[in-house]
Amino acid sequence: MASDAVDDVVVGAGVVGLTTALLLARGGHRVVVITAEPVGGGSSGRSAGVISQLHGTAYRRMAGETARKNAAAYRAMNAAGFAFLEELIDATGTAHARHDAYLVASRPEGAARIDEEHLAAQRAGLKLEKLQRSPALPFGHHGALRLPDQLLVDPARLLSALAIAATRAGVRIVERERVVDIRVRPKDVTTVETGQNEYSARHVVLATGTPILDRGLYALKTAAFRIVAVAGAAEVGLPIVTAIGPRGSTTVSPTPHGGLTAIGQAHAVGTGGSELHRADRLDEAVRRMAPDFVRTDAWSGQDYRPFNPIAFVGRLPRAGGAVSFASGFDGWGLTQGAAAGIRLSRDLLGLSRPAWATTIGRRVTRPRSQGIGLVADVRAASALVSGFRRLAPADLRLLKEGQGVVHRTDDGPVATSRTGDVLRSVVATCTRAGGVVVWNDLETSWDCPVCGSRFDVDGSVLEGGARGPLRPVPTPGAPDGASDR
Repeated sequence: MASDAVDDVVVGAGVVGLTTALLLARGGHRVVVITAEPVGGGSSGRSAGVISQLHGTAYRRMAGETARKNAAAYRAMNAAGFAFLEELIDATGTAHARHDAYLVASRPEGAARIDEEHLAAQRAGLKLEKLQRSPALPFGHHGALRLPDQLLVDPARLLSALAIAATRAGVRIVERERVVDIRVRPKDVTTVETGQNEYSARHVVLATGTPILDRGLYALKTAAFRIVAVAGAAEVGLPIVTAIGPRGSTTVSPTPHGGLTAIGQAHAVGTGGSELHRADRLDEAVRRMAPDFVRTDAWSGQDYRPFNPIAFVGRLPRAGGAVSFASGFDGWGLTQGAAAGIRLSRDLLGLSRPAWATTIGRRVTRPRSQGIGLVADVRAASALVSGFRRLAPADLRLLKEGQGVVHRTDDGPVATSRTGDVLRSVVATCTRAGGVVVWNDLETSWDCPVCGSRFDVDGSVLEGGARGPLRPVPTPGAPDGASDR
């Protein structure tokens, strides 16, 4: 190994990356973490900060798609992740609160799902209390489950605590550098390239949500989705509540200053129209639980749903053992992400795996899960085709602030947006999967509905496995074909 090489390069500074780096450094490894954003700028930092082992109807899904021993391992995995974060929070003095977590049905037809989740969770070893009514829930519901004493934390403070602990353990954290390539050399030094530097290591950990290397076809084994979040003021106090509705679930949690944060309206990236409209629908869902809720902020985050109901964690196939990864947390990435860091670090340190990691690592994908994956892959392929079908000429001068449109030109599809009163145009074809990008009016970004990659208005990569930025092009109709300010 080259003298300037470290033991491990970790790509990504969310919960997975920082937990892995911290534990590797505690085990004596030399570690560098590379992150495209500042610490806390990714999906972990944009979460609601709910550290809970009650994950919606996850056990109900597992009951139909995987063996009971795998569901029990999933419970043990999340217990390990919860315990790690609890210990870190206590050791670092990170501000937090403890709340009971509830799962409720917002309509009568959802009551059966509550019963099924209760039974499946009990079989897996997660002891949930079944309730008919609760004074902690000042709104109508149809059955409820309760898990006491869960954690709520500011996600930015949690990641800061992890980063400080990792740095003190000897980890070097490099911010604002995006990895653009990895030259994998099994049994030798692997090189990680960013736009500014190169880093050499014996091993690379991809903690990027989705693997940025197309090995093992994990882009086809997970589905990228966006989940909308709103925050605001409310006089009605609530615990942590996940309400099951006809269009998915909504999780509401209190804030330290008496307000509420809610996440919901999950949808495949680049599908379903305006995300601002989704934020309005999320408002309506919150007001059914807290009628006086007034929104003050809205944003969205991204995660990946595995077609097998348990996250993928381990060595990346076809990389000669030189690359590890974690993906597919399905919106519950804090406890699962910490557990992934435990498993990855123990593997790389040559330590024995926890029993839950061995069990999950040997699971197989059942036909039902394969069917879910096939449907999602067909939808992605349809998005690739229909993206071209939906293109139409546009009068760019009519674009209002915060709007974007994809339109035809003689040279192919072009994406044009107006933000900060500046008109910008980029090639509209994703550099990873070739899909035609879609405008995200909540995050003012260009999102690929095929692979989930996301791009800024200037074409630079924001998220996902895109191979490079969208190339800027002259804006049709602007003076001299340039951007119009």
